[in-house]
Amino acid sequence: MTRFAPLFALSATLATGCFFANADEETAFVEADDVRIDLPESIAAREGGQVRGLLHLGVESTAGHVNRWVTMLVEHCARVIAYLDDVQPSAREGNTRIYGPYDDNDGRDLAWLVRVESIEDGANYQIYVGGRGAADQGAMALLMKGDLHKDGSKRSGGFELDFDVVEKHPEMKGPDADMSVVGGFVAVTFERDVETEQKRIDLDFQAASFEYLGWLDDDVFYSDDKYSYTRDAEGGGSFDLTLYGEWDDYGWSGPEREKASVQAAWDAAGNGRARGSILEVDGVGDMKHGDLFLDECQGADGFLTWRALNEPYALEAPGYGFGDPKSCEIEESALDGL
Repeated sequence: MTRFAPLFALSATLATGCFFANADEETAFVEADDVRIDLPESIAAREGGQVRGLLHLGVESTAGHVNRWVTMLVEHCARVIAYLDDVQPSAREGNTRIYGPYDDNDGRDLAWLVRVESIEDGANYQIYVGGRGAADQGAMALLMKGDLHKDGSKRSGGFELDFDVVEKHPEMKGPDADMSVVGGFVAVTFERDVETEQKRIDLDFQAASFEYLGWLDDDVFYSDDKYSYTRDAEGGGSFDLTLYGEWDDYGWSGPEREKASVQAAWDAAGNGRARGSILEVDGVGDMKHGDLFLDECQGADGFLTWRALNEPYALEAPGYGFGDPKSCEIEESALDGL
């Protein structure tokens, strides 16, 4: 399940965006915390001989990749913001300020152009990228466009991101260098309360394809579904994602792609429950025994209290299932609405 991580890492990283403000004209822009995945401490790497769940490890790994990408992009954008804070816009079109094109300050073969439109409760923005030395917007491609709105402690907005542009300019890629973006598109929306850190993040992938290189044997994964994360004011939350791919790690599947999904929920103490499946869809797939289903629960210490695998896969892995479903602090119904 850790194969989910690089896919959502890239999308949420670029979700932070490089949104700028001139010293004399403050502009609202997306913050890293708007799109950061916050997990309870119990879903974290820890030592010891107790068993941890594959589904929860997938949640942890995905969140870790996402947040590393976010941090990296925020640091990069901070340098750009520091530069643009000291300059006037290159041009204006009504309420829209235009910055650039500017060559990348880190020496990469990139140039950036940003359009910011001030609105009553925030801003609309567009970010273009091109090769170093790009003369104007016409020589660049639209990487991202979106909006941000503020109402007291509440922030909301979204953006659209074109993975074809990312693939055209590979120098934008970060620490997950074993991932090659083949193409596609994602639309992201978020809502966040700054005071309580209650938030929701939705990513709607549209024909997004990714190739994993090296140790993943050039497997290709695909998403045309939604990924969602929520956090309530007390620290409980949920996580839901779907991805098509090759799931042949245990010899239970061949080269065909099946649909895998994970739904997870946890409370403020860290007690959690997760449900996963790998399904053959529309007759496509080569699972050894047909559809596969997994269930697991964890305690506040982060370790499993119960896990189960459907037959006949359970018969092939007799030591996999253990514990009692009555140990689950989270009701299964908590996953039904994800």
